[in-house]
Amino acid sequence: METALGCHDDALRHLTEMRDLAERFDNARLITASRVQLGILAMMRGRANEARALLDEGLDLSVATHSIRNVTLCLAALAELAFADGDPEQAALLAGAAEGLRRRAGLRAWPTARRGQAELAAEVRRALGPDRFEEVFAAGTRLTRREAVAAARGQRGRE
Repeated sequence: METALGCHDDALRHLTEMRDLAERFDNARLITASRVQLGILAMMRGRANEARALLDEGLDLSVATHSIRNVTLCLAALAELAFADGDPEQAALLAGAAEGLRRRAGLRAWPTARRGQAELAAEVRRALGPDRFEEVFAAGTRLTRREAVAAARGQRGRE
């Protein structure tokens, strides 16, 4: 909630405490969640390199702990980073992958993230044009978890 409300310093303090406690108790799921949330927070604070490193680590841990919710959070955040890096096609593909994985798992985006994800989709749609956006986003929705993770890691050719 602190992240969503823009209370970044408070969020950083609490997420760092969460990470430290998760590591102290060797709780893989909480370690994973803390990395993902710290990555999202770093992105929101404009620290792209730090965000990318935390999200990459969070994605690896999410796959290892079989946390589809955290995988989709990482994919959505990495979509935003891709757009910020000037790659709207990668952004559309990853956003679509996050949405497709969520749908198949019966999940929805967190309420605090929905507006930001809708705004990103609108920006990417403007950048690519509606037809190309729909094509690439739809291709992303059909990706398996393994394919989506590979796409996030840049191991897949552009659509």
